[in-house]
Amino acid sequence: MKGKLIKTDVNFLLEDDKGVVIASTSLNKEGLSLSQKNCQAIERGYDLEKEMCKLVDKKAEQNNTIDLNAYGQGCLDTFQTAMELMGDKKFSEADLKKAWSEGYHRKVDEINSGKLNYFNDLIQSLQQTEWDVEIETVPAMSNNGNVYYGDIPKKDEDGCLILKKL
Repeated sequence: MKGKLIKTDVNFLLEDDKGVVIASTSLNKEGLSLSQKNCQAIERGYDLEKEMCKLVDKKAEQNNTIDLNAYGQGCLDTFQTAMELMGDKKFSEADLKKAWSEGYHRKVDEINSGKLNYFNDLIQSLQQTEWDVEIETVPAMSNNGNVYYGDIPKKDEDGCLILKKL
């Protein structure tokens, strides 16, 4: 099932194609809850914990064992990888045009209303808060595996729905 993942000030929501909220990170009911970690991975475009595990495994293979030095180096490498992944997260020309336009219009509004506090709102407006996602599914089979009943939502170990970015 496809939907839209929406980041709010306090949590993530999953809306269906009609705009109805069907799951959230703030719900603790199986089948209606979303994993904060999964939602953050979609937001960032990567899963930092998986990146760290890959690097720690790589260091362990090189050393044929896992020791604190390898783990520490893996953490340092993970941080460096995160910095590289975030290095291209800059504002585009379209974002700057939007900022210029918003600033101009808000200044006019300020002059007319006597209010000025738009910088934070403007920066927030440039950040993505919605993503097209799909609930991952697994086949539902009979106990002996001979009958296929359809697909059911895939859940993590905590019973949270697992989403993937489209």
